[in-house]
Amino acid sequence: MKVLINYLKEECYLSIEQQDHIIQRHPEATLELISICLSNPIEIRKSTSNKTAHLYYLIKAKQRFFCVILKICEDGNYISTAYTTNKMKHGEIVYKKEN
Repeated sequence: MKVLINYLKEECYLSIEQQDHIIQRHPEATLELISICLSNPIEIRKSTSNKTAHLYYLIKAKQRFFCVILKICEDGNYISTAYTTNKMKHGEIVYKKEN
């Protein structure tokens, strides 16, 4: 299991199974990019479909975002997946980076 740190200096766990899923389904999602997104997101939103998940966003290119889904649990924070998308999902904004 890998341990990454988010912008609040909290540990975020990436299991071998989830890392394998990300590598197979989203090869653009490198460990380095996941780490950068968690530690320096431009915005974080609460998921509307999973009350325990937060979506961390990073600008990847013009009109392209990189997203890391982090499940917030009583026993720790767990990375669910990471991928590139063309728009942010709806949800309550938890954090927004100041310009």
